[in-house]
Amino acid sequence: MTEFEVAGSTDCFPIKYTDMQSRRRVLHGKDVIDGRVVDRSFYRAQVEYELRTKLLGLRQKAAGVLHDKKLLVQLMADSVSTLLVLARHGLLLAGHEGGLSRRETVRLAATHFGVEPAAFEPLLDVREEKTKASAIDAAGVFARYLTGVQRLVDAVDELHK
Repeated sequence: MTEFEVAGSTDCFPIKYTDMQSRRRVLHGKDVIDGRVVDRSFYRAQVEYELRTKLLGLRQKAAGVLHDKKLLVQLMADSVSTLLVLARHGLLLAGHEGGLSRRETVRLAATHFGVEPAAFEPLLDVREEKTKASAIDAAGVFARYLTGVQRLVDAVDELHK
C-alpha cells in the first residue's frame, strides 16, 4: 500500500492497523503507520462483526458435522486461533492488556469477560498436540465453545459505541 492508501484506510482495517501499531518493525524507509489514529468506533464494530460472523459460521458448519466427533473437534480446533485473536482485541477495546499468548488470552478473557477457560483450553491442547482429538468430549466442548464465543460477542457489544 502507498502512504496515501494507508492514511485513508484505518477505518476499513482497524484490527490490522491496531496490530501493526503495536507489533511493527520498520525494515526500510519511512514508518507510514506512525501517527495513524484508529477510530475506536470502527475498531469496536469490526471486532464485533468478526466475532458474530465466526459464531454464525461455526453454527452453520457444525450442523453438517455434529454426527462426526472427529470433524467437530477439527472444526473447533481450526477456528480457535482466530477467535482468540478477536478475544485479544476485545480485551484491548475494554481497556485491558491483550494476552501475548493464546493461553494468556484465554485466562484474561475468563477474568474480564467471564468466559469459561474449558471452552478453549481443550482445543488449544489438540492444536498443540498435547491431547488427541479423540480424547475430547466433542459435544460438551462444543456447547461450552459456543457459549464462550457468544460471551465474547456480548462483551464487545456491551462496550461503549
